[in-house]
Amino acid sequence: MTVCQECKIPVTTIPTVLEYQGEEIYLFDPIVCQPCLHKLCERYSTQCANCGGIIPPFSQVGVLKGNNGQKQFVHMTTSCTTVGSAFYGY
Repeated sequence: MTVCQECKIPVTTIPTVLEYQGEEIYLFDPIVCQPCLHKLCERYSTQCANCGGIIPPFSQVGVLKGNNGQKQFVHMTTSCTTVGSAFYGY
C-alpha cells in the first residue's frame, strides 16, 4: 500500500492531481495525498516575475538574476512567452 509522505494516510491514486490557482498539477513523486499537496502549494508557491502567475512547487522554473543580486523565478513554459520561448529554443 502506498502512503502519503507527509501525513502517512493511504494514497489510492497516482499521480496526485490538483488544480491550484489555475495551474494543473500532476505529481508522481513524491507521493502525497491531495490535501497535503494543497498545503505544500500554499506554503511553497511563488510568483512568476514574467507573467505574475503562480508557480507551484514541483514545477520547472527558470531563475533569473534580478536587481541587487535578487533571484527572480519564471515559468519554463511556452505559455509564459518570453522565457518559455528561450527555454524551448524558439
